[in-house]
Amino acid sequence: MIKLKNKYTLSMLKKEMRKAKDEKYKTRLKAIILIKNSRTRNETAESLVVSLKSLTEWIKKCNESGYLGLRSKKTGRPKGKEKWNSGIFEKLTKEIDKSEKYWSIPIMRDWIQKEEKEIIPESTIWYRVTQIGYSHKSSRPYPYKGDKEKQEWFKKRALLK
Repeated sequence: MIKLKNKYTLSMLKKEMRKAKDEKYKTRLKAIILIKNSRTRNETAESLVVSLKSLTEWIKKCNESGYLGLRSKKTGRPKGKEKWNSGIFEKLTKEIDKSEKYWSIPIMRDWIQKEEKEIIPESTIWYRVTQIGYSHKSSRPYPYKGDKEKQEWFKKRALLK
């Protein structure tokens, strides 16, 4: 059984709980406060509707890192660079307009990387290019085992109707 170390006074813990905005963090602090108030772990777990295993982990974290160790960790996908310099896309559109070659998204990405020294995800380039008014083309699927004679027969038959 792990015991809670007496690092903090009840007033310190209550003050931290009043400042806290995260509800999970408040629950963890409340558990530590109840244990400091001589509640058993079973009583504390039952009153807060948490498992004994979670309560034990919180006590370990509080003993190791203090009450700040009880804070929630940020989760989820990390944010990328939200805003890209619009000048990059203006230069890209000028280059596309003056050129007569076919521009795919990977070619645009490579051009930006070479000319502007920026690495921009293809999804961002696709989004910005469609915003500007250009259309995105992809290759048409073609049946690799298609029978040319049957296809021609089908086309002729369709025209007769």
